[in-house]
Amino acid sequence: MDSYVTAAAAGEATCPAPVAMDILDLLPDALFIVGNLADGGRILYANPPASHLFGYGIHELIDQPIELLIPQRFAAQHRSHRRDYARAPRMRAMGAMGADLALLGRRRDGSEFPIAVQLNANSDGADPSTIAIVRDLTERTRMDAALAQARDAAVRANEVKSRFLAAASHDLRQPLQTIWSLQSILGRELKDTALAPHVELLGEAVRSMDQILCSLIDINRLEKGAIQPAIRDFPLQEILPRLRSEFGYSAASKLLALEIEDSAECARSDPALLLVILRNLLGNAIKYTQRGSVRLRVRPQGANLCIEVIDSGPGIPPEHLGRLFEAFYQVHNASHDQCQGVGLGLSIVQTVCRLLEHAVSIESSLDQGSTFSVQLPRGAVTVPAPIPLVTPQPAPRPASSGTKVLHIEDDPGVATSMAMLLRLEGYDVVSAASRDEAIRHVAGQGLRPDLILCDYQLPQGFTGDEILAELLPLLAIRPPTVLLTGDIADKHLARARTLADRVLSKPVDVNLLLREMAALLGRSE
Repeated sequence: MDSYVTAAAAGEATCPAPVAMDILDLLPDALFIVGNLADGGRILYANPPASHLFGYGIHELIDQPIELLIPQRFAAQHRSHRRDYARAPRMRAMGAMGADLALLGRRRDGSEFPIAVQLNANSDGADPSTIAIVRDLTERTRMDAALAQARDAAVRANEVKSRFLAAASHDLRQPLQTIWSLQSILGRELKDTALAPHVELLGEAVRSMDQILCSLIDINRLEKGAIQPAIRDFPLQEILPRLRSEFGYSAASKLLALEIEDSAECARSDPALLLVILRNLLGNAIKYTQRGSVRLRVRPQGANLCIEVIDSGPGIPPEHLGRLFEAFYQVHNASHDQCQGVGLGLSIVQTVCRLLEHAVSIESSLDQGSTFSVQLPRGAVTVPAPIPLVTPQPAPRPASSGTKVLHIEDDPGVATSMAMLLRLEGYDVVSAASRDEAIRHVAGQGLRPDLILCDYQLPQGFTGDEILAELLPLLAIRPPTVLLTGDIADKHLARARTLADRVLSKPVDVNLLLREMAALLGRSE
């Protein structure tokens, strides 16, 4: 390939030696040998794939300028480029094979197509030449365009899903809040009657719907990368009592023994996200365990901690263990009973564990129960937090007569049902459907509420935190404030928490709301 037979002074084209030519003819890619690029840049040799690619006979290519094979509008520019290359010849890739310039080839019929070119200068002999390997990128370009189109479609679909879930976060929670409030009213009015169990069943259905919606929203936020962990060392006593309090009622309602062991250990994790993991594991364990117990324990393992959730449930068949953490996969719900959720809890657990770089695993035996384990780093030893005494949550203290609540809510169903519920609890409720109406009650009619209960999204583009910022300066004594929100954006919640004493997600558990209101009023007194 490196030796050439030079023609006589008549100017015949240089061609490869016969043996080299045979080898070049067998190459799968189009190959050209081009003469002195600084002077003419004529084709000295073309192999059969080159002839096929560009639609010329080989004899039609020999001694033609290489510009024959590019669109004419680029010919002058190309002549300048090849002269520059001739001054500093080197190996060079152009087009999609690695360079920064998209290239087009031109066939004999005038059609254009994308190409990649690999240049290799040959300085042997008196007449310098350049080897050019040309590859047709038509199929690759088509595939790249199809992949880009599919990627863009997937991005758009994900954006639509995110917008839908953000809207669902508010629009679905509003009617859920109305149903939950009405269920609480019925529960109080029909207590100790034959209808009481049916009303309680309605409450369980609302809780199930709320859990499904929250799981979908959590998955969406994790997929978007909207959740960023805040890793720190903290004593586990920051979170264990909360789990004991949150799950005590649901375990007791199924006559299950719930044991969440105390621990003086410190963990290195994000406490809020670790709570998400443990809540899902405990919730699953209680959901599927029909008798016996659910237990959470902490075991040190060298530089790590192992937090285990152990249940006496039905166990999981071995053939299901490999798919257990897939979204929407459920072992014990063949009939797809929505009261048992939709199978997102363990998928959330695995996703959050990956985010935190924690390991999650499971051991299970049929008819003996399951153990879910989360391994995480131990934190630096700190002074152990005192272990709080856990006592059953007391019922909210009835409001004293005349305790005024300003309730700001634009949804008529939520406003009416919440007002009815609060009046049953002894509160004097003043309702406002907008920012203007709330200010009119306070500034124009002299209302001095003992507590403000406010929705986050309100008419005319106002948000609850903005309305609180306007109302509070009008009051000589700042009343406690509770903000109810169906909005899932972290940036909104962060601002809301700077103004409100409590920020609760819709649909709020009515008993939780009443406890928080009673606690705030007790503190203010």
